[in-house]
Amino acid sequence: MEVLVVPLRNGNTSLVADYEELLLSSQMHLVPISQFLLKPAANLRATTHLKTPDAIHAVTALSVSCHQFITNDKAGLFHSTP
Repeated sequence: MEVLVVPLRNGNTSLVADYEELLLSSQMHLVPISQFLLKPAANLRATTHLKTPDAIHAVTALSVSCHQFITNDKAGLFHSTP
């Protein structure tokens, strides 16, 4: 979802199609959001400065022993700001 927002906003249908092809043809495993993950995500959000979607992504990745987590957060995943 997140990678499609800017191309959709900009009307860049070619980039939307490229992202969809990459995501659907990769070895990426999609994990549904579940109630089981939401409390740990809330705990992570309470103890860091992560926003809700990032906390859900991180907890979901941890729940399936994810080997790679790609982010566009220049500060780092668990960076806390004063």
